[in-house]
Amino acid sequence: MLKLSGLSLSCEYQPFVCPHTKHIHGYEALARFYLEQGQAIAPNLVFEQLHENSDALASIEFQAKAFQLKHAPAEQSLFVNVDPHAANGVHTQKLLDLLSSHPQLTVEIIENTCINDAELANQLFHQFKAANINVALDDIGAPHSMLSVDLMMNVDYLKFDRHWLNLVAEPHGIALLSALIEFGKRTGKQCILEGIETEAQLQLARELNVDLVQGFLFKPWFIRPEQSEKLIC
Repeated sequence: MLKLSGLSLSCEYQPFVCPHTKHIHGYEALARFYLEQGQAIAPNLVFEQLHENSDALASIEFQAKAFQLKHAPAEQSLFVNVDPHAANGVHTQKLLDLLSSHPQLTVEIIENTCINDAELANQLFHQFKAANINVALDDIGAPHSMLSVDLMMNVDYLKFDRHWLNLVAEPHGIALLSALIEFGKRTGKQCILEGIETEAQLQLARELNVDLVQGFLFKPWFIRPEQSEKLIC
């Protein structure tokens, strides 16, 4: 088990890029964690442990979001991930107050295969919209995710998981992805395709007519703050 109090917190900003012009249209902030010796720790290991303690999860999620907003690239749209379990109950208003202070913020929420998680995500969506915060539905099509009709109809952004890049070789895969993108276009949503690593995948994104792409093809444009801070558990 990790000793969370010995970890340092930082983040990484990955750009959203127009596939046609290659212009940057904002960044997604992703949490990063480090041991005292400076070695990186996979964020999923930290959050898996935090899910065993809801108060610690809420505390560190708030600290991470405060750090990400503080060091965000100036005058750029910013996307942040919020775990529905970290914004549940008494912790919700504090997080809403923090996030609503940023003028160009979109919150990404994820649904998991558990129906209770899906219900939490839906509740959180309505709380963010009531606070005038844009919402993106993240990881659409990922193996662990559900496909919520309610959220897909109402969010501002649709983020398609990198798993689609493995499915588009199949006729049904490309047909379904194209239909979902067309739905997004017709209903005024921005469509983002994740996992772009090659020029061929970027060309596919152009052909699919997604609005924005994200991935390691653009790693030279990733931003990491020089600062970090100790986790407050």
